[in-house]
Amino acid sequence: MIIKDDRLKDPEDSAAIYQLRKQQTEKQKLSDMTFKEKVIYFNDYYRFKSIAIIAILLFGIYVAYSILAPKPETVLYAAVINYALDEESAATLQSDFGKHLGINPKTEEIMVDTSFFIGGEGDDSSQFSISNEQKLTTYFYAAEIDVIIAPESKFASYAHFGNFSKLSDQLPTDLFSSLADSFYSSDIEDDSTVSAYGIYLDGATIYDNKGEIIDRPVLGIVANSKYKPNVIELIRYLFQLY
Repeated sequence: MIIKDDRLKDPEDSAAIYQLRKQQTEKQKLSDMTFKEKVIYFNDYYRFKSIAIIAILLFGIYVAYSILAPKPETVLYAAVINYALDEESAATLQSDFGKHLGINPKTEEIMVDTSFFIGGEGDDSSQFSISNEQKLTTYFYAAEIDVIIAPESKFASYAHFGNFSKLSDQLPTDLFSSLADSFYSSDIEDDSTVSAYGIYLDGATIYDNKGEIIDRPVLGIVANSKYKPNVIELIRYLFQLY
């Protein structure tokens, strides 16, 4: 008696069936699956691809936003040279004066930059010092800086080269009179007349309880500043002269 066994089918028939299954579309495969099988199938074959695609999309959105989103306008930039103001005091001044000025932090900002370290004449100037000097010079010419706060010895050289406005041309009468005893006076390269170009800050609120100041810090209004009214308000704020 001959017993039929399906396992003894022609190998070519098996290959044909396998080929037909292999050629099923994704849609056909999924249509034949239960919900649980679909979840398992997706988890096995598409999870990591989907995560990678989502990550790439999110990164692309972030880059596009960073490039295209409007950046806050700097409505006052103060360059602090040679640590004439420590970082903690600078951060406090930046935050508190912004609130005092009533700016919208989403569209406007105050910048108090303490990163400038510039060696004096005769010093062994490092590349860092040279880079900062070049950066400051570039900012001067680009009218990016509104205020300089520097030790007296360093402030003197910038004043001599005409980087600051005469205080008599900028300060309102009441402020000029109140601060007359705190003025730093100098001639400049193109004018031998001695005039007030800076204000000593050792009497300002940011230096209260700081101890003895070896090289007195001086504030100057940069000649080509675009935000001189905000500089005037900063001076009032520093000396509490409202």
